[in-house]
Amino acid sequence: MNEQVLFYLQIAFWILLFLVVHCYVLFPITLPFVSEIFKRKGGKVVNGENLPTVSILISAYNEEAVIERKIQNLLELDYPKEKLEILIGDDGSADKTAEIVERYKDQGITLIKAPQNAGKAAMLNRLQKQANGEILLFCDANTMLFPNVIRKLTVPFRDKKIGCACGHLILTDKSGAELGWGESAYWDLESEIKKFEGMMDLLIGGNGALYAIRKELYTDLPTKKSVMDDFFVTTKILQKGYYCTFISSAIGTEQTSKETTGEYRRKVRIGRANFNYLLSYIPLLNPLRPLRCYLFFSHKILRWFSPHIFILLFLVNVPLAWFYGPYRISLGILFFLWLAGIFKIVPGAYYFTTMNTAILKGFFLSFCKEKSGGWAREARSDE
Repeated sequence: MNEQVLFYLQIAFWILLFLVVHCYVLFPITLPFVSEIFKRKGGKVVNGENLPTVSILISAYNEEAVIERKIQNLLELDYPKEKLEILIGDDGSADKTAEIVERYKDQGITLIKAPQNAGKAAMLNRLQKQANGEILLFCDANTMLFPNVIRKLTVPFRDKKIGCACGHLILTDKSGAELGWGESAYWDLESEIKKFEGMMDLLIGGNGALYAIRKELYTDLPTKKSVMDDFFVTTKILQKGYYCTFISSAIGTEQTSKETTGEYRRKVRIGRANFNYLLSYIPLLNPLRPLRCYLFFSHKILRWFSPHIFILLFLVNVPLAWFYGPYRISLGILFFLWLAGIFKIVPGAYYFTTMNTAILKGFFLSFCKEKSGGWAREARSDE
């Protein structure tokens, strides 16, 4: 192999290594300083005294194990009843979900029943069309909310340029699943990143378990392929020139998947859904909006393409290790981390390896024909 090829391989190696280090080390470490420098000062505030009308939208499928507890949780929310609307969509459940929801129609709970299972995106589109609130609050059937959540989430909307406010999901693991601990730890880090992005009002992607938007900014969700509704809706708000913020005191709690395989399948679906509509998110990389571009590239693009980067890094490292001694060390480290993940020697390495494998699988599945609609529900540790 000639010197010129080796030279270019070395350049490629260091670029790829930098991208990995930036994504998982430099970006989260430097984000607090970046957020402090670029912290956004609030815009024009209106209606400071008046509480907006709020519609809570929940799309449910086979949720009989948790739906009654969820309804009781919603009825205990501290918000004026005359300004609160609760819409629960039953997407063709095969269990008693609709029957349970129907029992509470006299307590302000509205059931919207679909004749057949068409998928979460289709149901959310249907729910928002029937919602009357100025603010739409989306949450999942298994997410339990603190009583003051709505009051906390509606405060930012006094600023006319705020289009979305995302709550703080606390993810706990009581299942004992091998990936449960890793997912809980990962979500703690993700919440910290969201907090600092929220300081700049440039939250890159909401959290489907708990987020609110202005009704007029809702973008109909595509239904031909699977989509991450929270990410799609909130990024469209950013693209429209509005801001998205994070409210750490607006808290919801949720359990991880009951089984390790369930968590893995969920990550595959998320990966596939993100790659399905990757091209529609590209405007976020507009260099004329450098801060937003930087956050989207560092937080999402690099993470979605991490498995690809690691594979390229390994392939570039192999020939370099043949000719240069120092590169044998990096190859050994890569190989050790891979083995530690595959054989579950290090829990963190196992989670990291498994989740990147799931993302890669989702990437390839995004090129395959997909049946529109439908759900693939995973059992949770709170059931």
